[in-house]
Amino acid sequence: MRKLEALLLAATLAMAPSLALADGAGSALGVKQQAAAKLGQETRTLRVGSDIFIGDLVETGAQGQVQILFADNTELVLGPSSALTIEDYLIRNDGSAGKLAVDILSGAFRFATGDSAKNRYTIGTPTGTIGVRGTEFDGWVDRQDGTSYVIRHGGTVIICNDANECDVLDETCEVGKIASTEVAVLGDSRTSTGEERATYKRWFRYTDNQSPLLREFWFAEARECLNRTIDGPADPNESETEDDGGGSTDTPSRPTTPTTPNTPTTPVFTDTTTVPGPTNVCTGRNCQTP
Repeated sequence: MRKLEALLLAATLAMAPSLALADGAGSALGVKQQAAAKLGQETRTLRVGSDIFIGDLVETGAQGQVQILFADNTELVLGPSSALTIEDYLIRNDGSAGKLAVDILSGAFRFATGDSAKNRYTIGTPTGTIGVRGTEFDGWVDRQDGTSYVIRHGGTVIICNDANECDVLDETCEVGKIASTEVAVLGDSRTSTGEERATYKRWFRYTDNQSPLLREFWFAEARECLNRTIDGPADPNESETEDDGGGSTDTPSRPTTPTTPNTPTTPVFTDTTTVPGPTNVCTGRNCQTP
């Protein structure tokens, strides 16, 4: 009898790691090809519905994209040729988030806080940190030197470098820079022109065009920041197309319009299933007319 109990205990302990991973910190609602998560020695190709776990290194290829919804309704998007790690995510007994810590390593991203207290979010970059207060923003991290740039859409964004030099973005379309030697507010993106405007569009791809995202990941009036000037109308040559459903290559949990999958490049992810995209329903903070 004792031998049987010992065997059952050993089997339970052996299953413990997989049981611990049963509940992810977040879930991928929208995925384009060339997106994977690495945890230890294991690499998982991400699909719609894939869990995202503490410790995951999430990476995308040149055509990749991941839209993640966390349990406390925090939204995080990782753009093409980008990488981040999920450092920490604690869930209280009532289901709310205890702490969300994410390190953005390179590339383009979008972040919107969820239902947790503002001091429970920690967003790291190679040159500093981004603090939030009820916040929506887009960002870009330079792969070469780690310099980070942020454009604010809502709430307050606090930018600090590793030398503890800080500044605050609290105006619509305000752009900030986090470098190892300085922290700076670069001004309102709507005053930018020429090469500066083109650079902002390259960095803040989702501010320029939200159509690759599911509607619930849209920010109201975001595209005004890079397709309109303060003293003039929107550029008639710039248009934001209808939502394409996030370019998912797996079957999502909501209806979407059909989309043609991208042709994969290295690294190759072979999931090429075409799926429908989301309905054009716009509610709450994400309301926006394309």
